[in-house]
Amino acid sequence: MRTVAGARRGLDMWLAQRASAVYMAVFLPVFLFCALTAPGQGYAGWHALFLPLGMKVAALLFVVALLPHAWIGLREIFIDYLHCARCALLRLSLYFAFAVLYLACLVWAVDILWSVR
Repeated sequence: MRTVAGARRGLDMWLAQRASAVYMAVFLPVFLFCALTAPGQGYAGWHALFLPLGMKVAALLFVVALLPHAWIGLREIFIDYLHCARCALLRLSLYFAFAVLYLACLVWAVDILWSVR
């Protein structure tokens, strides 16, 4: 009988994606409630919403949960649709491009959230 290599990694990624989905599903309604009940509108309202440290941390955790969630989903799409031997270089190039994009989004989110004073 042939043993399947890397089966545990698939379970780990599945669990990570589900855990991130749970956090995002809890965060979004809470955030929408806070945003809709915030007293101000426009820039002043958003500034007041993201001023407390708790909201900054919660929003950053949302971004930190969203990026691996999206990475795992894209990885599965690339594996499903770019599985031929000739597609390996394209698949690796796409992995690299999205890794750089997601890292830039994380840095940008940290910069935005911690620039609110």
